[in-house]
Amino acid sequence: MGNRTSGSETPGHSAARARDEPRTTVAVYVVRHAHAQPRDGWADPDDERPLTDRGVKEAQALADRFDTGAPGARSLRSGAPPREPRPTLLVSSSAKRCLATLGPLAAACGLPVGTAEFLSEGSDAGCALMQAKELAAGGGVPVLCTHGDVIWGMVELLEKAGAYLPGPVDVKKGSVWVLEIESGSIGSARYIPPVKV
Repeated sequence: MGNRTSGSETPGHSAARARDEPRTTVAVYVVRHAHAQPRDGWADPDDERPLTDRGVKEAQALADRFDTGAPGARSLRSGAPPREPRPTLLVSSSAKRCLATLGPLAAACGLPVGTAEFLSEGSDAGCALMQAKELAAGGGVPVLCTHGDVIWGMVELLEKAGAYLPGPVDVKKGSVWVLEIESGSIGSARYIPPVKV
């Protein structure tokens, strides 16, 4: 009698129904760490460089960009620009400056900050993009913190792949790239400059 899926639906009908269902776009937020103590004159391991006073303010400003209220609660800030959605996952390079950049956001959301090698300075940008896609497949709102070289590499790969990049293309310290991922593909990415502090 032919292959059937569920009930009286044929495989062709099932595929048509899947095409008609709304697709879900997941935003993955990729943050460049805030300003840290300069490398010049720093005698300890590079990963131990802390944020400067400016960097601490930038980290707090990053937390203020997101809705950090109770899960499911709506933020009612009259006259203020809308906030980015509440993070569900925080992952960082193990460098102190990256962990500290996500610190205020983690405290505000009550989330731990995990670490991942693919976000370390000098990591392969292609691997970082692949990992971002895998995190997007899990849904939610992942926020990643990494280094300028990794983000530049990701942006260059996105440009080569033909992703839509509206507005400026930059990776200033404390800035955010929002990767819009649908069905495992990054169709667009937008740059959010750092807040001036």
